[in-house]
Amino acid sequence: MMTQTQVSLDANLVESLRQVAAEKGLTLDQALGESAQEYVRQARRNKLHREQEAFRAMHAELAQKYLGQSVAIYNGELVDHDADALTLLRRIRQRFGSAPVLFCEVEAKPDKEYVLRSPRLEKIP
Repeated sequence: MMTQTQVSLDANLVESLRQVAAEKGLTLDQALGESAQEYVRQARRNKLHREQEAFRAMHAELAQKYLGQSVAIYNGELVDHDADALTLLRRIRQRFGSAPVLFCEVEAKPDKEYVLRSPRLEKIP
């Protein structure tokens, strides 16, 4: 569903946007739409990064109370927890909609360690 809205932009910026859009074979509206979507994606990534930092800062306390449970972090605060991750997800989506909320299981360490093994290629004589 498309919604029309009016925004005011600097004339030089509009001309630059038109040029870039034309180079990509897009209309100005399409280019602005793509830019707005990328802006929202980046803002959400930044928000989740801040929530991850809050989780790390709270980890010791969370581990004492909620080890093995899933938690939801929103605006740097624990907003809910549950032993069942899906139940927690449903409650949080009902409460916060599609807002970026960090969901994670509380484990002994705040960050999981992954070991990735890569095969080594050798030339066969």
